[in-house]
Amino acid sequence: MKRVLTYIFLAVSAVVAVSSCYKDELSPTSVIMDSVNPETDFDRWLNENFLLPYNINFIYRYEDIESDMEYDLVPADETCARILAKLVKFLWLDPYTEVSNANFMRQNSPRVMPVIGSGAYNTNNTLTLGTAEGGLKITFYVTNWLVSRNYITINYDNGVDETEGYSVTINSMDDINFYFLHTAHHEFGHILNQNKAYPTDFNLISQDQYVAQWNTLSDSEALQMGFISAYASSQPGEDFVEILSYYITSSDEEWNARLDVAGTSGADIIERKLNIVKNYMADSWNIDLDELRSVLARRYEEVESIDWSDF
Repeated sequence: MKRVLTYIFLAVSAVVAVSSCYKDELSPTSVIMDSVNPETDFDRWLNENFLLPYNINFIYRYEDIESDMEYDLVPADETCARILAKLVKFLWLDPYTEVSNANFMRQNSPRVMPVIGSGAYNTNNTLTLGTAEGGLKITFYVTNWLVSRNYITINYDNGVDETEGYSVTINSMDDINFYFLHTAHHEFGHILNQNKAYPTDFNLISQDQYVAQWNTLSDSEALQMGFISAYASSQPGEDFVEILSYYITSSDEEWNARLDVAGTSGADIIERKLNIVKNYMADSWNIDLDELRSVLARRYEEVESIDWSDF
């Protein structure tokens, strides 16, 4: 630090000395130039598929002003960011547009969508996968978990092995569904609730069962208490969007398997909550949750048709 201060002091002294000898006017043009990234095919694709139709700024280049400085974070790999962008469009933005209309997502989608490469690890041994802020911003974490890299090793005659390049394999749809699509629908549920509150009757169903230390519960224990996940037991708002997200991103088999674990009592509570969620989506947003779920199920089957290289 002392060396930096010394250099600054010397630079100022030099400017003063020169100024005292010459009367030249300073140039009005700043010598400090903002760095500009050249526009890529991906940037143009984002402009056509996110910014123009939905006014969403999908930020894949790391910007510290858009990240949470409480965490040690890693920027998103561009390959992973491209894959995530197509998944978000195909399995979140487009389905809502299909069951409602383009204006619904134009009016209610977040305006800023930063994607971070690493996870946001908390002091209570939990991992934040996404956040929604002020109805205008959704942040995705763990973007770099989207793919597995298969490195190519070349064996040379001199016995020295070197790694040269790699191929990319997209991880399973189960992982993608859990880490990204569930997160997208969960956080969007928060945005919808911030714009139009859900009925307070929902809060009364499990009002004495919410626990601050939700991470001490297993999903099985939470299900038997009437929560679709352990995280749902943290507070009513999280309970509501967990029901919403799990329902539309689960197949009938997956949903019923959870209800089986919940048992008669837990399943009855979950179904009562789901009924309120369905009515809220229909009455407040004119969206049939079962229709949305059906559209998503069809699109899950169509994911293999996506051309990941076309931007």
